[in-house]
Amino acid sequence: MNKRLALLFAVVMLLGVALAGCASNPAASTAPAESSAAAAVESSAAAEATPASDAAPTETLRFGTSSLNGKFNPLLCDDVYDQYVVSMIFDGLIGTDPDGSPNKKGVASDWTISDDHLTYTFTIKDNAAFSNGDPVTAQDVKFTYETIANPKYDGPLGSVVSNLVGFDEFNKGTAKEITGIKVIDDKHVSFTTKTPYVAELISNLGVGILDAKYYAFTNYDDFKALNGKPMGAGAFTFKDYDPAKACNLVRNESYYGTKPDLAGVSILIIPDETQIQALMTGQVDVVNPTANKDNWDAMSADPNTATPVKFVGNGYNVIGVNMKNPIFADKKVRQALLYGLNLKQFIDTEWQGFAEQCLTPISPVSWAYPDVSKLNTYAYDPAKANQLLDEAGWTEKDKDGIRMKDGKRLSFTWIAYNDVAWPQHLQALATEEWKAIGVEMKSELMDFNTMSDRVFTDNKFDMFNIGWSLSIDPDPVGMFDKASDVAGGYNAMHYYNADAEAIFAKEGQEFDQATRKAELQQWAEIANDDLPYLFCAVRQEVWGVSSKFTGFDKMGPYYNWVACLDEVHPASK
Repeated sequence: MNKRLALLFAVVMLLGVALAGCASNPAASTAPAESSAAAAVESSAAAEATPASDAAPTETLRFGTSSLNGKFNPLLCDDVYDQYVVSMIFDGLIGTDPDGSPNKKGVASDWTISDDHLTYTFTIKDNAAFSNGDPVTAQDVKFTYETIANPKYDGPLGSVVSNLVGFDEFNKGTAKEITGIKVIDDKHVSFTTKTPYVAELISNLGVGILDAKYYAFTNYDDFKALNGKPMGAGAFTFKDYDPAKACNLVRNESYYGTKPDLAGVSILIIPDETQIQALMTGQVDVVNPTANKDNWDAMSADPNTATPVKFVGNGYNVIGVNMKNPIFADKKVRQALLYGLNLKQFIDTEWQGFAEQCLTPISPVSWAYPDVSKLNTYAYDPAKANQLLDEAGWTEKDKDGIRMKDGKRLSFTWIAYNDVAWPQHLQALATEEWKAIGVEMKSELMDFNTMSDRVFTDNKFDMFNIGWSLSIDPDPVGMFDKASDVAGGYNAMHYYNADAEAIFAKEGQEFDQATRKAELQQWAEIANDDLPYLFCAVRQEVWGVSSKFTGFDKMGPYYNWVACLDEVHPASK
């Protein structure tokens, strides 16, 4: 699986992890049983060809956000905001329903799964086409997935293809194609995996499909150069992008599916602190501000102007540490830092009842969420923090009261993004409270994109913070496994735990959900103790929607505002 960086970061992505910023929906969800998934597919099929209104729409929906990175490519985007753009321009083989189950709103009209859960065969819709008029073919699907397997690929979706038969040979350059991807004819393509994977369909086979002609490349840099000129088979087409102002999309008038009742969508760059004002004064139509009582009350002030929406988010805010740094390689130090930080006080003050403490890397909205009575809450306890640091050997102190070990100070730098307020507020609290236990933390602020590059591309950091928006399936592979500890991968922390790896190796092949749940809960307990991240908060998602539009009522942890667009209409209609 891949978790998409959603970044609050809010990080992440469609299939698997994403930043926050990665399937149409960058959120995580329950893993549907095979039978319920099939039923959902059948029930959604009737809606796929709903005709649009004869009258051309004139309204443009405006979404306000504080940043865009400009990686408008489904294979390369690594934050939730770029993913919004990508998922409007590109369609994958499948779509997803509000409960996270697969549907037929992608380019595939149908699919079958072999009895051994190894081969997935897709039929592509006869009328599916890219916005330039090229038909979507099986060759385009093959090209998309082989690009991810290219040795020079440096995006976040590597785990999507690593289980395909023939991946290793293709990736190493000893084969010219991935034998596990077979073009049967123009409208039929199959994928064969090395081992069964319970979430293969929902986690790996929904990547936005690329036009093999438009994106063809010999030099990989030429492929990346098209990030700013995206072209896909989605409901919208790219118009223009100004990093300081907006990204503008227009309706794809030749779209094969249900055409949205919108002339276009504009994603406007608006500082986080002024987004609600922009909503209430009619400058934007959809915002996702910081979840707290003040913001909720402000958006509730005039129901004729806007309607607030809230739900528990499928993600969490965390502090990440570089475990190649000897300071953080020791679990006791990681635990001490949590005990030495009054997270409950911070969460109550920062989010005013719209968040709770995060204890594990599985979201509370997931079917796999563990019994919290078995988890350590790391309640604020400076004495316990001091004890753990002593046990870890940080027993000496310099003249400033900072602990030392083998002549080195317990000092590090926390890099944070300044696009939103909570990281700076948490840094301020940590600076004070960690100093009280003999730890020196230095702060360095930057914009989100710079921080993301420092962490996930350059891997030059001691500590960072991020918000993850998770994938639909709760599989930890793609974020916490050793194979994801690569340049561009999401295991930038260099986390490794042998017991966890053993669970990772089997839980994804377990098709009995009760058994898999027990395995994932075992992982949750390991993570709660071992702390691959210093887990901070699970926030409620708070959204503001202009009263000028209807159709956002299905929005939830597995179904974002973009997924709602085929049912959005101007309220005047």
